[in-house]
Amino acid sequence: MTKYNHLKIEKKWQKYWETKKIFVAKDTDKRPKKYILDMFPYPSGAGLHVGHPEGYTATDILSRYSRMKGFNVMHPMGWDAFGLPAENYAIKEGIHPQKTTQKNIKRFTEQIKSIGLSYDWSREVSTSAPDYYKWTQWLFLQLYKKGLAYKKEANVNWCPKDNTVLANEQVVDGACERCGTKVVQKNLSQWFFKITNYAEELLADLDKLDWPEPIKSMQRNWIGKSQGAEINFELAEKSNYVLLHGFHGSPDGIFFPWLKKQLDTRGLQYQAPQLPNTDNPTEEEQVSFVLKNCKFDENTILLGHSLGCVVAMKVLEKLDKKIGGLVLAGGFSSPEFKDKPRPFHNTFDWQFDYKKIKSSAGFVEILSDPNDYAVRIEQGRNLHKNLGGNFFEVAGTQPHFTASQEPAILESLVPKIKVFTTRPDTIFGATYMVLAPEHPLVQNLKSAIKNWEEVEKYLEQAKGKTDLQRSALEKEKTGVELKGIKAINPATGEQIPIWIADYVLMGYGTGAIMAVPAHDERDRQFAEKYRLPIVDKPLVPIEEAIKKYGNAVTKYKLRDWLVSRQRYWGAPIPIIYCKTCGQQAVPEKDLPVKLPTDTDFRPTGESPLKRSKKFSKVICPNCKEPAERDYDTMDTFVDSSWYFLRYIDPKNKSKFASPDKIKKWMPVDTYVGGAEHAVLHLLYSRFFTKALRDLGYLNFGEPFIKLKNQGLILGPDGEKMSKSRGNVINPDDVIKEHGADSLRMYEMFMGPLEDAKPWQTNGIVGVRRFLDRVWNWVNEKYTVSSKQNTESDNVQRALHKLIKKITEDIQNFSFNTSISAFMEFYNQVKDEPTSKTSLKTFLILLYPFAPHISEELNQVLQPVGKNRGRGLSVLSLQLEKWPSYNAKLIIDETVEIVVQVNGKVKGKLTVANNSDQVTVSGEAKKLVGIDQVKREVFVPNRLINFVV
Repeated sequence: MTKYNHLKIEKKWQKYWETKKIFVAKDTDKRPKKYILDMFPYPSGAGLHVGHPEGYTATDILSRYSRMKGFNVMHPMGWDAFGLPAENYAIKEGIHPQKTTQKNIKRFTEQIKSIGLSYDWSREVSTSAPDYYKWTQWLFLQLYKKGLAYKKEANVNWCPKDNTVLANEQVVDGACERCGTKVVQKNLSQWFFKITNYAEELLADLDKLDWPEPIKSMQRNWIGKSQGAEINFELAEKSNYVLLHGFHGSPDGIFFPWLKKQLDTRGLQYQAPQLPNTDNPTEEEQVSFVLKNCKFDENTILLGHSLGCVVAMKVLEKLDKKIGGLVLAGGFSSPEFKDKPRPFHNTFDWQFDYKKIKSSAGFVEILSDPNDYAVRIEQGRNLHKNLGGNFFEVAGTQPHFTASQEPAILESLVPKIKVFTTRPDTIFGATYMVLAPEHPLVQNLKSAIKNWEEVEKYLEQAKGKTDLQRSALEKEKTGVELKGIKAINPATGEQIPIWIADYVLMGYGTGAIMAVPAHDERDRQFAEKYRLPIVDKPLVPIEEAIKKYGNAVTKYKLRDWLVSRQRYWGAPIPIIYCKTCGQQAVPEKDLPVKLPTDTDFRPTGESPLKRSKKFSKVICPNCKEPAERDYDTMDTFVDSSWYFLRYIDPKNKSKFASPDKIKKWMPVDTYVGGAEHAVLHLLYSRFFTKALRDLGYLNFGEPFIKLKNQGLILGPDGEKMSKSRGNVINPDDVIKEHGADSLRMYEMFMGPLEDAKPWQTNGIVGVRRFLDRVWNWVNEKYTVSSKQNTESDNVQRALHKLIKKITEDIQNFSFNTSISAFMEFYNQVKDEPTSKTSLKTFLILLYPFAPHISEELNQVLQPVGKNRGRGLSVLSLQLEKWPSYNAKLIIDETVEIVVQVNGKVKGKLTVANNSDQVTVSGEAKKLVGIDQVKREVFVPNRLINFVV
């Protein structure tokens, strides 16, 4: 008998599987499919540690088992190769990330193959390969065209160390999840995906999924559904208005009559002049008319619609006083229209003194309609760039705000505070208002706020805090009153003060609250600190409060997904900016937009792609004039939000995946990965799937039917493995000393898959000893079974129990108890005659767990005439059929009954299986030495209790 040489055996069978393409999934196979998937790794320079193979081994066991159960199994592997970890490693090494990533992928591939995992390597993908990120960019463009990708200025999380923006989900306890650096707030123009469009569906569909409940709970909490009411609190201060219509317009056309009526009902004064020569307007005539016929003071809000915006700005250039504010709806600063030219092209001077306009208005609000038939949205963005203030990309009731009613315009004109509350029934107890520091109204009311210097100082302080720091329940509440303005409680009619406080967040609700200190602990703390009224007024029924004072609404904590990154190593955003045509999508025929190689990839705070001369040179796809690319790259989570679809058809050059292949393989049947991705990758992948369904590319709404999480394998010291702690265990060393099968078996034996557990070297030594015993046992038994094919009934019963146990354990992911069952079976039958058939069945059961030794021992069982021992003449165990058990053989002939007296165990009794109570009672009384009992409690095959 040869010695168990794991190094020789494992290399032999890994080569055999690869040569024979045993694990390649065929698209033409008619058997039912199983798509079994691992969360793909990012290929770090450190290589694998023993924590990585845990989940991979679990899916490998399931994959090998499923093939033997008659399924056509797809089990692929690839690389999450873009993003900060790979780039930071490249920066540390001083080598281009393309080179380090390719090197790391090669290393990871060698390590994974050494474990004997049954991946279909013909489907391998890498997110940093141009033929992959071409489709990431293509998917971005589909979301863009559907209105699910948009760019806006926003207060964002900025990591000073990694020099990039982070999504909310990538900030943990106020720090960057990657490097641990404290995050600060920055106001930047960034790209977002409208994941909020799917908030309700993302929440509701969780109930359909076979996922761990903690993961579903984390997603529910992150989405954060709240039902309540929106209530408007009007300001006590009154403004007056000048309303300027546009080209071909009049103060009695489109929305103006409705708007004037709304101002009338609020007791507000307005001037709405008929501008002269409206069909052939000139700047001089219209501007002079407004200056001569309209009165302006510090409380005046000037509204311009369409060409009226141009007139309004020209008026402010010449006005010798400051007004309350400027509202521009459907405005433009250049007569470059989308549809056709207008006759005022040469009758207006298209040069603007933006500095003077800005200084003449207390606030500026710009409303641009993304569906505008005449004015490009870029015109509004350009106005915002030059004038500052607040920019709202808002669809009009009709394009270009030409409906008879345009509520968005009224909302910008009439100052009011909109609040969201889950307790509208407490409105009578609202004694003050609180705005988030970023609330647009703070800047709009700047001229009316008497303590602006104090307010401005507080605003600066708030910028340095993250949302998590600001909303912490235990933090001391701080704030500043906006002196000089009041709000009116719509229920009581009383004027109440308005404050700003950083515990109110702009990202949730409306960025404003009605403070009810008698019914809210946080509001009470704030009120006590600043000596604000606490009034315990009677509650009103919630339905009555909503009906009288507000509108029933549903809100979510979920924010849109911020995908811009100011780093090099990612997929470039496929957008071009033209001075004439504005934002333009890169034509699909020009994809991929490749990463340039002529730039320093190290981060500086601005996108490295901006420093590339090659990348910068681009032509507008619309007007063919010189233009500029977007210089940011996409968050790496965009790449990983659809990779499971590319595995289906990785070589397809015309589609991200063939519709027929998507229909055949999707959705994923079983997905295994870490719980740390609960509200990042998993939520984003669900969003992508739903969006692609609505775009017509998929016919299902959830990507992963069943999800399993593996826990961390900790270092021998019980801490998370890391180089800095010096507790990393390299699987290469383990495989060299103990073998891949020992590594696989031990990782499954350590405990339940989902639990965290420390690595123990003596544990793997024990598993190796077991495999040595199995090796010797099969070899020894073969010499006997080759002469006779008989065995005891005990072996048959033990074997069929094992078949049942292993089958159920694999289906339930209870792999640790499977290993125990193998060991128990061996101890039961090792000294008994065992047939070659039973040995073969045992090896089939062991094969998914320890495939190399099982394959080799299966060759031992082959007759000499079949080239026994060479291993290449007989088909793999992978092609065998999974055994079924005989239900009659798993029933024990005898069972052990626990005997109790007054609930205390007094002994155990072995009796025939399914013995009746009379029989058991008689034997048990003899055992404990009693004759008379008051009462008996009998549980068949388990226990009998005598009450005496």
